[in-house]
Amino acid sequence: MWSRCPMLIAMLLSTHACGLMARNCSATDTKVIFDIPSKVECVEVRCEKCAAAHPTMKVIEARFRISASFVEGRELSTEDFVYLISSPDMRLKVLDFLPNTTLESLTAEDRIEVTDSTEISDVASGEARVGYSVLSLSGTKNLSNKKTESNHYQKVAHKNLVLASGTINRGHGVFYKLRPSNEGSLEGAKEFVLLCIVPKTWRGDWCTVICSARTNKKTSTTASAGIEQAHVGLYLSGDRAASQLSDDLTQIQVAHGGLLARQLTKEAGQSVEAMHSIPTNQLGKFPSSEWLFRAVKFKPNSRQTSLDAARKSLIEIETRLSELAGTLD
Repeated sequence: MWSRCPMLIAMLLSTHACGLMARNCSATDTKVIFDIPSKVECVEVRCEKCAAAHPTMKVIEARFRISASFVEGRELSTEDFVYLISSPDMRLKVLDFLPNTTLESLTAEDRIEVTDSTEISDVASGEARVGYSVLSLSGTKNLSNKKTESNHYQKVAHKNLVLASGTINRGHGVFYKLRPSNEGSLEGAKEFVLLCIVPKTWRGDWCTVICSARTNKKTSTTASAGIEQAHVGLYLSGDRAASQLSDDLTQIQVAHGGLLARQLTKEAGQSVEAMHSIPTNQLGKFPSSEWLFRAVKFKPNSRQTSLDAARKSLIEIETRLSELAGTLD
């Protein structure tokens, strides 16, 4: 029988293969990759209040454009994206930042139209029959009294938190926690803006940027779907020396066979894990931690000659950038 139906066998095998592929696809974990800028150009912003209160300081604006892409999985299974931008040596004092905390409702104009109706009915029914002979006499009486009351009003709709943001590291950094939203996408490019107070002689500096994604598991738990950390150079617009140092900082991180990148990712995982253990509304009170927002520190190891060399070069460039951050008069 089967030898006479080669097409049927082919169809069954094809269906079985498709089923296996579908199961494998559904079992694929979510994986997200981030693209962090190599350097950030900063511009001075005029602030009358700050100039009056701090005559030896100025305000700079730094725009971080970070992209996220789903390599595997979908946004529906995502728990949140977290972005941390911080000054490890506490030289950049955050004055303001964007975007701010955002709430989203599922209804138009954040309002729900509500109508309450009350109906009262009173029905009286009577029936009489007189049956004495073949012919009968019957009578029915119905009395209905109906009263209706209607109240129409608006009710504020429940809102979900889709973006939480605030300062960290005692005001020397900012965190952004993004959740899936009906009006936007986690995937794609996002712009984060920081206004920082620095000395008037400021020409450049560096900061750490950590990006993290978490996904929901079938076991009702969350797991990492991607994490990355980078040290990003900052330079004042038009300053070529500071811009070149920022480029050198990037080159060191992409060199050495990825050893430095893996170490940075490991440290970033520790930082994000510590942050997730604290409620969102308490992150602003999170104390400064030497290990959480520090420069890269490695234990001496004879087997990690390349890694130690990368560390040394990284610290040298960061020290030179720190010298451009200026000092208070």
